[in-house]
Amino acid sequence: MSPTSTASPARSAGLAPLDDGFDDDDEQDLEALRPYVVNLTRGALSQDGIMQTSVADVDAIFDEHLPRFLAGRAEPVPVVFWAHGGIVSERAGLRIAGDQVPWWVRNGAYPIHFVWETGFTDTLRDLVSWWALRDLGGRGAPWQSVKRSAQVAAEPGGGAHYVAQRLARFCREHPGHITVHAAGHSAGAIFHSRFLPAADRLGVRSFGSLQLLAPALRVDEFESTLLPMIGTSIDRFAMYTLTAAVEQQDCCFRLYPKSLLYLVSEVFERPPDVPLLGLEQSIRQSRDLLTAFGLDPEQQCASEVVWSPTGPLAPVGRRSSARSHGGFDNDGDTMNSVASRVLGRENFAPFPSTTVSASRVLDTPTTATRVSWIP
Repeated sequence: MSPTSTASPARSAGLAPLDDGFDDDDEQDLEALRPYVVNLTRGALSQDGIMQTSVADVDAIFDEHLPRFLAGRAEPVPVVFWAHGGIVSERAGLRIAGDQVPWWVRNGAYPIHFVWETGFTDTLRDLVSWWALRDLGGRGAPWQSVKRSAQVAAEPGGGAHYVAQRLARFCREHPGHITVHAAGHSAGAIFHSRFLPAADRLGVRSFGSLQLLAPALRVDEFESTLLPMIGTSIDRFAMYTLTAAVEQQDCCFRLYPKSLLYLVSEVFERPPDVPLLGLEQSIRQSRDLLTAFGLDPEQQCASEVVWSPTGPLAPVGRRSSARSHGGFDNDGDTMNSVASRVLGRENFAPFPSTTVSASRVLDTPTTATRVSWIP
């Protein structure tokens, strides 16, 4: 990859205030992000917090900001919808957007970040032991609120549903001007399992790519929502996730001896031990997924899975060096692989190596969560 110009595209897109990094206490930084962020609270357009998003803000994205970005460009421009994980606060979600947006813009893509607040982060920070984790509000109740937030967002009246409406209208009115892509980390896969079908029903007939990083989506929900769209409404699908051996070495919040995906599968989902798309063992146990990912030698590959960490000789677009669940969205190899599939080329400005994953702030225990594992 050869870096392209790093100054003029971002500045022409109004991102100059982010040159020295994103500060969520800086009004100029927040206003610079506004054309690229849809802030949701439990599925609805957010009316409070650090940043608010109104119907008028969403309209401005499709009526003003995106058309201005497209002006004078001969080739279709990639529009990338990003959904972060469900255990991410509004502040952390905005920081993810603040880190990624200038990079996407620099490479000629228009990013739209769903910053979706689910209320789960505060719940996790209040956990004091395995027993609290197990009994809090009924088994898995906080996790169900995450999933409910994604569902409500994509239903009529939800914030993501309105975005899908405006996207469908834009595609009708500007045919051939954009390509549409989606990417999500962890529970962001749950969000997209609702958003993409809603967009499809509303008339967005083609997503150029869908890429999921360590998805916390149930296998049965993937098979009923996204899998039928691959090859029809989704042109290409790629997933990046840990190998089983690395997954089992990843400690979740110093509370659980394996990764977050195991915590979700074994504790938060109902019934427990539900197969998750991001777990290698779940993929290996599913004939449909073996076929879809080309892991069945007798079947033709329809999608692709990248097992992290990959070897040093892995080709561009098929690399990942993440070694923890929270490490995918700031891993240079992973993010460059995502970009190469979206942009359709290998020559672009690489992902900034200084970016810190907002998802990993929870890996450092607070006083309330500094506890020992209770078997």
